[in-house]
Amino acid sequence: MSRFRYILYTVIGIPFFLILIWLVAIPNSYIETAIQDAISNNGTSAVNASVEGLKKGIFFTVYADSIDLDIDNVTALTITDISCKINPLYFINKQFAFSIEGKIGAGDLRGSFKLPEYGNLRIEGVDIMSVPYLSSAGLEGSGLISSEIKLLNNSIDIIFNIPDADISASLNGMPLPVNSFHKIQGSLNLIDNIINIKSISLDGDKGYARLKGDITNGIMNLALELMPLSGKLDSFESALIRSYQRSAGYYIIPIKGPLLKLPSL
Repeated sequence: MSRFRYILYTVIGIPFFLILIWLVAIPNSYIETAIQDAISNNGTSAVNASVEGLKKGIFFTVYADSIDLDIDNVTALTITDISCKINPLYFINKQFAFSIEGKIGAGDLRGSFKLPEYGNLRIEGVDIMSVPYLSSAGLEGSGLISSEIKLLNNSIDIIFNIPDADISASLNGMPLPVNSFHKIQGSLNLIDNIINIKSISLDGDKGYARLKGDITNGIMNLALELMPLSGKLDSFESALIRSYQRSAGYYIIPIKGPLLKLPSL
């Protein structure tokens, strides 16, 4: 009987001991720093984070008012109403494993991480105006973004889709009005201080466009491919892109220089 009691007390005592360590021995500042360092890859990544209003719950839960993300010192987005559930078993190997839920504007964010190795996020129903980084690139308007984000070591892969875009501003060097495009989808990769834009495609009334290239330390080195539909451009738009023509119905416009908010055409 005494052996059974010992086993029973041990089984009961281990969770109690872990909760005690969680509440007393692991300060909020440690969790906050772990999140910020993991996102920024200890300061070597183009992505940085700041956490506001972090507090612990009793059963390995964490809540925060907001996490602000920036890319190359340009505000990217703000996540609010954050709740996390932490797996304490990974603390033994000095890893930080958790699931997360939050809001970006009126949209939803859900994901799971085992830092610093990997993680994944899914974003649904986020309005374009809730992502300030897009405004910095010259995109403003309406449309709901869905996205999948995967973290592997110090690399971040992003796939996104905006099926109902209604853009009211312009991109630097783009003679076609951006609001002629109603569907936008793309794929990009972030590693260290480099954003590799594999492809961002834009589909709409006047034709098709594709953006490729990189943004390194906030400096754009991009190329915009334009494939307008025959007869859709007015004479002014046709004149603007004439010097960029590479073949019949195909144009390439270079976009270079610092990434900053640009006025409408």
